[in-house]
Amino acid sequence: MSTWTLEDLHRLDRKYAEKGIHVHQRPFRAAMELLGSGFVMGVGGNPNAKHIMEAYAAMVPEVETSWPGAGVGLIGSVDQVRKTVFPIVFGQNVLQPWQMTGFSSAEEWWNWCRQDPVIAAEVAFAAADLHDFTMGLNDVDQGNPDAITLWQMSRSNLEDAANTLPTTFSHDSVIQPICMVAELSMKAALVWDGVAPDSFKGKNGHDLDSLAQRMTAARPHRDDVRVQAVVKSLPPYVTSRYKPAGLKRLQVVRLALGVQFVAASSLRRITTTDLAIQMEVDDWPGPRSDFTC
Repeated sequence: MSTWTLEDLHRLDRKYAEKGIHVHQRPFRAAMELLGSGFVMGVGGNPNAKHIMEAYAAMVPEVETSWPGAGVGLIGSVDQVRKTVFPIVFGQNVLQPWQMTGFSSAEEWWNWCRQDPVIAAEVAFAAADLHDFTMGLNDVDQGNPDAITLWQMSRSNLEDAANTLPTTFSHDSVIQPICMVAELSMKAALVWDGVAPDSFKGKNGHDLDSLAQRMTAARPHRDDVRVQAVVKSLPPYVTSRYKPAGLKRLQVVRLALGVQFVAASSLRRITTTDLAIQMEVDDWPGPRSDFTC
């Protein structure tokens, strides 16, 4: 029978940290390592495996909140923000907006939307954008590696915004990752179509308006007017590094949702993944409202 202590978990956690193993993967690894050949999961398995993983999660609560699912994004209800972990979907399951955004029931989702049909529609479209960005990136994962790297970095910045916005008091530092989501995803779309990655160097490399024009010219799409509206609403990129942009929290939340849309659009115009169009032509939520900040 295997015995283990809290010190064993501390020792393994340090080792996993030094190896760069993701936090959400560590409890399972610890159970395997401590139990060795006695590690068995499922019916008839070793109950000690479950005990180890539960103890690990109690020791490191981030285990429960760091799981990335298929992708991480955000939804908003006025200026209230909720980090959304898009679930890993098997087979042909069709998820409702409340399921895609991590609520336990349609009622809980509806209450979070303040029982407001307009807010509920915006949340549904945010879920569609996260779906199209996440699943679209899966669709291109065997393609142009330089473009995929840019999309992955865009996703990382979106995750940073989603982790920060729900609880932050000062939102000025979130402007940079928000701008990066738009910049990197538009550059990815251009690189996918053959633009050299190093061609963005220089003072024009952060010209988001120019990037948007180039992307929409290369691959026209129904999203183009909204993409331009989002990009034109973003504050001066470089200036916002050194002094506050002077935006209200509500404006920052809208911009974060806006660049999530831009990232999704960059892949909608390349792949066949497009949940948003299904919502736009349905009775509900119907056509998207104009973007305002």
